Amino acid sequence: LAQDQLLPLVNAANSTPAAAMAPIYQAALGVVAALALEASPASATLLRISRAPPAELSSFDMGCFMEADPSPLEQGGAKGRSYRGLVSTTVSGRTCQKWSATHPWKEAAAIEPISDKKSKIDEETETMAWGNGLGNHNYCRNPDSSMGLPWCFTMDPNEGHKKEMCEIPKCPPHPRDFPEEANDLKNEVEATDCECADQLYGSTVTTKDTAVPLSLVDKKQQKGKKPCNCGRSRR
Repeated sequence: LAQDQLLPLVNAANSTPAAAMAPIYQAALGVVAALALEASPASATLLRISRAPPAELSSFDMGCFMEADPSPLEQGGAKGRSYRGLVSTTVSGRTCQKWSATHPWKEAAAIEPISDKKSKIDEETETMAWGNGLGNHNYCRNPDSSMGLPWCFTMDPNEGHKKEMCEIPKCPPHPRDFPEEANDLKNEVEATDCECADQLYGSTVTTKDTAVPLSLVDKKQQKGKKPCNCGRSRR
């Protein structure tokens, strides 16, 4: 179907009394419908996608929030302040407002973004000081720890729905024993070759008359739970 097929219909409409226009209009509508049917399949696909409901987030994208910092190596992340997932709707289904936007709630943009800060203790150990996770997005966060879990300002201009909590699961308790790991790290840092001998024997100064019963060595090792790493060189 091309433009020359529509032209006779237009000419007929210009030379026909108004009372006889209905059949011509019907014919024109038929041509337009035929053109629509000949449209590319891609157009039809885009139309279906625009009407489809948003896809649900995977558990990975949704994430979970920590009620308390799980480790002495972390700070400032309790009550979901460390949450960095992609949930952007509240428990009532309302869409979250961007933290950088001023409409409908100017208070959102008034909160200053604070970056997360990592620090290295050694090659294998890092500490984390959690920021507030804000930026040019509308994901649920708890920047001021004002609620017990992540929340957001909503796009609803109604004052009663200004701030709402988000439906995010709690993270399970961390299986690692961080106090014990910190104690092990302390022993490792202190246990240089000579200091390790001090821990085991009480002194590195020996004479020909020095003697340490093996039973005492064993008790000293047990008291500290872990033997020193005397044979391992420092990195």
